[in-house]
Amino acid sequence: MRDETMRPEGRSMRASILDAAVQLFAEYGYHASPLRDIARIAGIQAASIYHHYPSKQALLVEIMQTYMQLLNNSTERIMREHTDPQQQLHEVIANHIRMHTTYKAEFFILDTEIRSLEGESRPFILSLRHKYEALLQDILHAGMEQSLFHPCDVKITSYAIIAMCTQVASWFRPDGRLSVQQVIAIYRQLITEGVVLAPEGPRLLKDAKHF
Repeated sequence: MRDETMRPEGRSMRASILDAAVQLFAEYGYHASPLRDIARIAGIQAASIYHHYPSKQALLVEIMQTYMQLLNNSTERIMREHTDPQQQLHEVIANHIRMHTTYKAEFFILDTEIRSLEGESRPFILSLRHKYEALLQDILHAGMEQSLFHPCDVKITSYAIIAMCTQVASWFRPDGRLSVQQVIAIYRQLITEGVVLAPEGPRLLKDAKHF
């Protein structure tokens, strides 16, 4: 039985197993993806998986943790590199869309398989998601404090921005009419025109009081 640490193409066995899990979890769902099928796609015997991962649950957790931390780390980097809340928001929108269209299967799993997490894994992964929401909310708070953004409910606004940007992955096609950068430009305009305060002040909020 061959169970090499490195695959012929230079990828580690661990990475090959993880890739197979991503493929099956995204296509069929976590519960409909047995370890034997993951092993078959990875090119190993099912029992060999246990040399690298103690369980199928460990595969799910690693996928979610890896890509949620990737999103959080890149967002923190953006916030360090840019001090202007408007620029931070522009870059976070672009980063979110790029991440979700580049790692479409991985983020699809993150968004749909939270229910499949067991024990302490669920609150741990949820804490990573809450951290991302908090980072975006910090940007919105800063923009409001500097009179750059409309006064808003930052929690609801952050949820709306995340939902809008996440949804791009469900319809975007690399060979479609628009490039990722063109989609980012459209979404930046849609989102920032909703939160950026116009020079004449919060006219929409004042008008809303008459309804």
